[in-house]
Amino acid sequence: MSQLAVRVAEVPEASVSGEWLRHAELRYASSALEGHTRGGRWSSRGGFPALYLGRPHDSVVVEAYRHLVDPVVFDSDAEQTTFMGGLVPRIAVSCTVNVTGILDLRTALGRAQAGLTPQDLECATTDADGYTRCQEVAQVAHQLRRNGLIAPAATGVGETLVLFMDLLPKAQRPERGAESVWSKWPADPRATGPALRLVRDGD
Repeated sequence: MSQLAVRVAEVPEASVSGEWLRHAELRYASSALEGHTRGGRWSSRGGFPALYLGRPHDSVVVEAYRHLVDPVVFDSDAEQTTFMGGLVPRIAVSCTVNVTGILDLRTALGRAQAGLTPQDLECATTDADGYTRCQEVAQVAHQLRRNGLIAPAATGVGETLVLFMDLLPKAQRPERGAESVWSKWPADPRATGPALRLVRDGD
């Protein structure tokens, strides 16, 4: 067993329940909760099928911006608006989750045991080295027959749950819930701040 496998084996497991969300292109609505092998922060292209879920809703919205909009450099606001218009409609699918055997990377200790830093979890989608370190941990977790992993979202908002669909027992598959179609992009939560209060003398 590799040193990484030894360390990951010591990371606590968690049971995870509650409502989670996934966004996808509308044409893939029927298969949104099946997982894919296209690769991502916690799965390699062509590897095991992984289902990425997030919560709360703002976390999922920011992830969509990070992956689809942020990597593109626009010459004008109009160009960005036109580009984003070509990415809708999309769909946000909610699901109820009740799973066990999940590698828990939500604590600093768990991440340290797995050899991951906050920078690894939050690196840009174009950071190949950061992605590789996360993918290696996920690959080991899969080899150890974990059902998935949970970690802070790369956005810094909420959490990401990744389910290894080839290992997840059928009885623990997410139960599909409500759906909402994005006919236009939701507002970017990162651009929304607390309201300012005008303070006058004597207040």
